[in-house]
Amino acid sequence: MKLRIGHCILALAAARLYAGPLPLSQAQSALFDNNLDIQTAQTDVKKAEAQLGEEKSAWLPSLDASASYSYLTDVSRIDVATPQFSLNQPVGFHNNTLFGADLTYPLFTGFARYYGVAGKRETVAEKRASLDAMKNSASLNLGFVYLQWLLAYREAAVERDLIEDLDSYARETAARRKEGTVLQSAVLEAGAQLQFARADLVSAQARIDSLRRAVMTLILGRDRSIVPDSSILPAIDTLEAATALDTSRPELVAFDHAEAGFQKARDALRFRHFPTISADLGARYGQPGLNIGLDQYMGWGQVGLSLQWNLFDGLKTHSQDAELLQEIDYIDIARARFVDEMTRSFEEARDQMTAAGDRLVACEASLVASQALAQEWKNQLADGTATSTDYLNAVADCAKARLQVEEAKTAKRMALLRLRFAAGKEITY
Repeated sequence: MKLRIGHCILALAAARLYAGPLPLSQAQSALFDNNLDIQTAQTDVKKAEAQLGEEKSAWLPSLDASASYSYLTDVSRIDVATPQFSLNQPVGFHNNTLFGADLTYPLFTGFARYYGVAGKRETVAEKRASLDAMKNSASLNLGFVYLQWLLAYREAAVERDLIEDLDSYARETAARRKEGTVLQSAVLEAGAQLQFARADLVSAQARIDSLRRAVMTLILGRDRSIVPDSSILPAIDTLEAATALDTSRPELVAFDHAEAGFQKARDALRFRHFPTISADLGARYGQPGLNIGLDQYMGWGQVGLSLQWNLFDGLKTHSQDAELLQEIDYIDIARARFVDEMTRSFEEARDQMTAAGDRLVACEASLVASQALAQEWKNQLADGTATSTDYLNAVADCAKARLQVEEAKTAKRMALLRLRFAAGKEITY
């Protein structure tokens, strides 16, 4: 219940903080702060750090206190009978109380402490690298959704311009119909095209709302008035295109640390055959004390060494080592698969970026031609040498060409981000 309330508070805070225009850089900061998957990965890092602290505590001595009380229904006796004399004397007591404190320190553990700490350090480094990888992947996803959100706004703007042109033409055609200079079919055709454009605007607005919700889901926000900020586009357009894979990317770093952690565990197993030596310093206070003939409290101390040496563990160590080898092999396979996926993704993104660039050039040329054609049909319509159908089709084609230009620009930007991600570059906005 407390966790759910905390998430609601985060969502309300995000809604208040990001009302109005939301720059992509600000959205990325909110993503890192509020995204639940990233928070889970951050918790994994903190958990690994706590486990490292626990492992380091093995280098410190342990201090234990104890107390005990027991009541015996009978006591110990000395019963001796010889021809010269006989002795039947109790030497114990019914009540026995003992207090103690022990300071224990392992002098030698077969390097278990060293490799234990080293292995946990590798785990912490792995979790941190995994967190960085998750942030980068989430940033790429955020960038894709944000660019599509901006594209939906551009589509709506194009539809509004088209509606404005068609509405003006429909009014003009209706006036000319009253004058008797055009047929009723021209008025109906202009009205139909206008309604088609309005329907397309409704669809564009629905995409805007859907993509806004997608962004809000990623950053845990709920504000309905948020709009994207296009000021990030020049920065994305000027990003340097990656040319090769980066071997220091966080995913590969995580694989390396995970493998090193398992290797440290194997090293610890090799030294398990060594003995463990511990020193103990203790103090006791009890009744009776060391003098079993006196029923009174007394104190004493003790110092000792203990050695424990496992000579045979039923091949348990051998089986654990084989299991760790399988884990290392699994990591090697996972690393190779990931590198292959990123190599293919890099090549695909590079091809997509080239194709998007070529498409953008073609779409821009198409837009210029469409605008020129629309103007020509407008002039011919005024001269009476063209029909309203020719002009309306030209206007629609011009709007379509504008949309294609925006789509090509978005595709090129998304391909650039995908290329940088596949190469292992950090995605920052």
